[in-house]
Amino acid sequence: MSLTFRSVLLLIAVVLFVLAAFGVDVGNVSVVALGLACFAGSFLVPETAIGNRR
Repeated sequence: MSLTFRSVLLLIAVVLFVLAAFGVDVGNVSVVALGLACFAGSFLVPETAIGNRR
């Protein structure tokens, strides 16, 4: 399995959703909205592997 931009964004979204489920407050920023933005953004970026330039 290769690490892609899409998988990184999905992992970030999962972490943000877990933080929101536990009620972590990050100031005036909505953690759920950030998670949804990362989730939606993961479908907009291409399946490009990270670190496979040779």
